[in-house]
Amino acid sequence: MAERQGPKIYADQGGEGETTYVLLHGLGATGAVWQGVRDIISEKKAGRWVIPDLRGHGRSDWAPTYGLGEHAGDVVDLLKDSDRIVIVGHSMGGLIGLFLATGWFSLNIAGIVVNGTISHWNDGITNSMNALAEKPSRWFEDRSEAVERYLKVSGLIDVLPPDAPQIQSGIVEEAGKYRLAADNKAGTVGGPWMQEFYNISTCPVTLAVGEHDKIVTIEQYRSLDKNAVQIPNVAHNAHVENPEAMWALVEKLEGMTSKD
Repeated sequence: MAERQGPKIYADQGGEGETTYVLLHGLGATGAVWQGVRDIISEKKAGRWVIPDLRGHGRSDWAPTYGLGEHAGDVVDLLKDSDRIVIVGHSMGGLIGLFLATGWFSLNIAGIVVNGTISHWNDGITNSMNALAEKPSRWFEDRSEAVERYLKVSGLIDVLPPDAPQIQSGIVEEAGKYRLAADNKAGTVGGPWMQEFYNISTCPVTLAVGEHDKIVTIEQYRSLDKNAVQIPNVAHNAHVENPEAMWALVEKLEGMTSKD
């Protein structure tokens, strides 16, 4: 069988152990936002980690199209040697993770934590994403302007300082000018599928939302799962603002899964 062709996908990989933790970032961000959670996995020697820059983001190639199945296929290609998988997905990454957890990809997924993924999609969101996809990348003369734009787009404006190492892969320099690494077309992956994927997922799922998240509410999540978790004192990027709290949800989820 011919190998699936697609854009080159960058992934940070390390650690060792029975479990592979797959950390999926949100729209406009990069895998570097998982630095805090990755460090906890390393310190605890909890297992392997695989942290991709999704297609059209960070150090991965841009692509002609950004279908949900294409994103999922990119991640599957990184997990061929993984026996037991736990996914932690933020925003768009949570949607991709739930898609992988449907059982359609022959992966042994033990559980998934979903944080900040839009559960109640509407036509207005679709129209906004399609309008963004039509816009060319904006170039900046000064890197600080590009950094500020990246922080706003990724929801990290009040979370990370402009010199934070997690920002570096979100900016590209060409000929002395700067732009965001993310392709504007990458946002077209979204759609009204979270509830359907959640309902047919084949593994335990923890839904989590930051107390101050302006995109998703705990009420929306608890309409899907009465046990959805509200993470106190954080907004949309809970995994960056409080990686310890995010890891605590992973450990709790692990306690719910069978390892026999």
